[in-house]
Amino acid sequence: MHYNTLIFDAFDTVIHINESKLPLHRTDGKAVPTTAPAVHRAYSQLFHKLDFDVFYAAFSQSYNQVTTQRRADLKEIPSQERFKIMLCLLGHAADEITHDAIETITTAHMAKLQEAFEVRPETIEVLEWAKTRYRTAMISNFAYAPALYDALDRFGIRSAFETIIVSAEVGWCKPHRIIFDQTFQRMGIRPSEALFVGDQMYIDVYGALSCGMDVVWIQTERQDWSPPEVAINTCKPTYTVHSISELMSLLEKP
Repeated sequence: MHYNTLIFDAFDTVIHINESKLPLHRTDGKAVPTTAPAVHRAYSQLFHKLDFDVFYAAFSQSYNQVTTQRRADLKEIPSQERFKIMLCLLGHAADEITHDAIETITTAHMAKLQEAFEVRPETIEVLEWAKTRYRTAMISNFAYAPALYDALDRFGIRSAFETIIVSAEVGWCKPHRIIFDQTFQRMGIRPSEALFVGDQMYIDVYGALSCGMDVVWIQTERQDWSPPEVAINTCKPTYTVHSISELMSLLEKP
């Protein structure tokens, strides 16, 4: 195989989010894992308001608003902007929505979310294997880059990647080709030289194929979303595996 570079997706490919480690909030008859209790504590310390149900409605609505907008144009909306929207929905005046308040709330959210991050032993093995054979990079859709970098440092794997590209820093999300092109430019490679490894059929497989890359799809039923105009059943990954550990035997085939 002719690749000299492996480019990895971040979440649910390298870093897994174990939702069982998040607090549960019961809404509409369902128990939903969420960072909301931690964010609410930070919010209450700032504004001395304690009604959780009112807070949770704005917390959820702000998430839904930015998700809808992000999917519409693929522009990244930083976490700080999401929480500005939340505070507006909660009726706060502009002079209350300060940089420090937003950072406090964002940090509380990310700290609780990071408690659910995991990197599995087989992933460490693959990254150590890949680093000795290929140039390596990561492209992540994530709205707060410091939390991703902190997680990579905490798990001791930041050095496994020559280049790390985060949508919050680029301003665009996969599958937009800008975030892929920036990676190619930074590394000085052609798309055909790199193999992308990801788990999402739309943002990873469709995105990488559209940029001229081959793709390893880690097959999973946890698919986020795809727009109706994109025929996902026509997006054929170059290779399909069931776990990241299969990448080694796949690429070592003669």
